[in-house]
Amino acid sequence: MSKIEKVPTAQFNPFYGCAILVIMVLTFGGIVTWMIYSGIEQDRQIATFTTENAPPLPALGVSDGEKVALKNKLTLFAESVSKGDAAQLSLSVDDANALLILAADAGIGEDKESLSYREMLRFTGFDNKSQFVSGSLRMPINKLPWAGGDKRYLVGSASFKPDVENGNFSLKIETITVPGKIVSEGFVNNMKTMDWLSLAKQKDNKIAEALKKVSTCRIAEDGSALILDCAKTAPPSAKP
Repeated sequence: MSKIEKVPTAQFNPFYGCAILVIMVLTFGGIVTWMIYSGIEQDRQIATFTTENAPPLPALGVSDGEKVALKNKLTLFAESVSKGDAAQLSLSVDDANALLILAADAGIGEDKESLSYREMLRFTGFDNKSQFVSGSLRMPINKLPWAGGDKRYLVGSASFKPDVENGNFSLKIETITVPGKIVSEGFVNNMKTMDWLSLAKQKDNKIAEALKKVSTCRIAEDGSALILDCAKTAPPSAKP
């Protein structure tokens, strides 16, 4: 039986391979160029509403007694939740600011390259109508590596939406205002994806475990408190 041989039906052109390679290089180069351009443009926009130097926020002024009182309030809340009882945690503006210190003490929202919550944020009030928490910001933002200098700061105010999602209570930015400047919509949208004061992410802690069971959160009608509710749950079944 004769051997079957494949015979090319078209003339071979060595430029086909070169053309494909050129298309790949142009495509990859275009993607890289767009990424660089986007980064530079974003950096330019951020520079329009930030400042090179910003004085620290006012001292929190939370006494040791107030910290202990808040810890006791959180502990009682956690104990009720652990028993399966309905529980409610009411936090005043002062409590919320004291919580910034407790978060920093627990290493939440703080790492080697960022400031702690107590250096970036001061809660200023609660609004029942919008159901937002308001606060003052002094938020550091990194510059591009070749831009020179270390950081610049966003100094202004923000509104936060209390949020319960996937067993985690946190605050999420809704609006940012810098006096006399326009904060780009794209920057605000990026900030909306971040969790603030997410104590429930702390491991091996009764308070964190309780916060993971928060079912609803709301601002009191008179705007005096942020209220977290945990619904009553069935008690754990007894072991035989």
